Amino acid sequence: MLKRRSILLFAAALAAGHAGAQTLPAADATVIEAARPLLPSITVQVAPTPPDENEFPHLPVLLPAVDFWTHVFSDWSEYQSAIHQIDDLSKVYTVLDFRADAAVLSPGALAALRSREEHRAYETLDATLNELQAMQDKGVIESDRLTPEQRKVYALYADSEDPKRFKNAVGRFRTQRGLHERTERALQTAGRYLPEMERIFAGYGLPTRLTRLPLVESSFNVEAYSKAAAAGLWQFIPSSARIYMRLNEVVDDRRDPWVSTDAAARHLKDDYDALGNWPLALTAYNYGRGGLARALAEVNGATLTDVIERYNGKRFGFASSNFYAEFLAASDVERNAEHHFTGIVREPLLAFDTVNVEDYVPYETLRRLSGSDDEEFRRLNPAYRPEVISGRLYVPPGPIRVPQGAAERFRLAYATLSPEQRSPHQRQFYVSHVVARGDSISKLAQRYGVSSQQIIAANGLGKGHAVRVGQTVKIPPRDTNSARALTAVAVASTTTNTKVKTAVASGQRTHRVAAGQTLGALAKRYQTTIKSLRELNGFGESDVLRVGSTIKIPNS
Repeated sequence: MLKRRSILLFAAALAAGHAGAQTLPAADATVIEAARPLLPSITVQVAPTPPDENEFPHLPVLLPAVDFWTHVFSDWSEYQSAIHQIDDLSKVYTVLDFRADAAVLSPGALAALRSREEHRAYETLDATLNELQAMQDKGVIESDRLTPEQRKVYALYADSEDPKRFKNAVGRFRTQRGLHERTERALQTAGRYLPEMERIFAGYGLPTRLTRLPLVESSFNVEAYSKAAAAGLWQFIPSSARIYMRLNEVVDDRRDPWVSTDAAARHLKDDYDALGNWPLALTAYNYGRGGLARALAEVNGATLTDVIERYNGKRFGFASSNFYAEFLAASDVERNAEHHFTGIVREPLLAFDTVNVEDYVPYETLRRLSGSDDEEFRRLNPAYRPEVISGRLYVPPGPIRVPQGAAERFRLAYATLSPEQRSPHQRQFYVSHVVARGDSISKLAQRYGVSSQQIIAANGLGKGHAVRVGQTVKIPPRDTNSARALTAVAVASTTTNTKVKTAVASGQRTHRVAAGQTLGALAKRYQTTIKSLRELNGFGESDVLRVGSTIKIPNS
């Protein structure tokens, strides 16, 4: 079955003159004799030296990684799985090809097949490495007596003299699926944004090559959202986002390609100013500025090479150590897009006019005045939360985008709005919280980022009044003064079959624990991680959930 899936040595494919995976005959386990070490043969095209090479050097320690990621972005399909050594990307053992299967199988069946075959490949590689190590230990490795699979793997380690090289490689595998189709779509979509992104970065005196970073972060998908709660083209996590842009009950600027680009420019500039060069600054964008500074201090180093070669921090894993190499590969592929993708057509620049709104106005009113349909208006103003789009909260004063050429018409129509259609204040939008054991007004105030006095006033509670378990308490938004709120209020509450109460407008969700629920199950349900749940709720490794308790859920 494994051979039917066409597992082949990547070095062999290159030696045969092909960029991606090849299909061997189903009944033929033929080994390609020309297998060679990967590094000298992996480069598909010798490109001219980029003009910004001094700012974005192709570090020698990262050359195998850059070559690997070049194939990921440009050559390997999303239906191909490259199995490689985790800590040495010059060693790609096999590429499993599921493109034919994808044409006839359902997504679920295809996923199950891929999982089985990838697991089978791991087992085969472990067995082969153990066999080679046993021969190595006996001091007898005769190439003419090796099986085809043994010969392939043995050739990959011809560059190592470590007597335990095969044993050390056992179980050290990772699967990387190709991104050819996703990258092609990203390059097409990028045409909407890149000219304006380049203008923004140039305004900060930054290299415009940095605007290709979304190829790595989001594939230029404005709807991208990760398990770590990172969102938008630039994949800001909430903590970083709040430093550089608005992230509150009304707007999530991470979703806005233009505002988030300005934020990313300032973020990267701060990283560069702190660390002194772009390899470190880009790595810090993924790993964290403070963490990378500590890593440099620990190894007494000054370069990314020092960190990669000498730092062993647990958090500095595969993703962080490869981030700069991914950026180099993706931006190189974009520069040579015509070589990698046939007939690629970039989408035209998304043009618009910007107008200023001076009052709190319903979203639908502004959409109507802009003369655009719902889809176009959302595409131009993607940061507004569902509560704003639904009308439960107003669009705040500030700039909005309207279709190109519509600015003057919008201004004239806006001037005719009656006082009832625009307000000097935001609407008050309460969040309902079901009181759990251990809750108090002060604890709720701390959890939701408001004052105890605001909660008392919103609920008409007397001085010294205690809340009781099961009681529903209204929580006012963090950025709205309830004394200035409109008299009409909207109370939001979302209930599921497990009595989940979602704090819609506070930026914080809660969950009441039911019997049998675990952190792992809740992490999967809410598309977050166990680590995030522990950190948000102050849980230790040994803490267990109590039935009836209320825990906080990370929100975007």
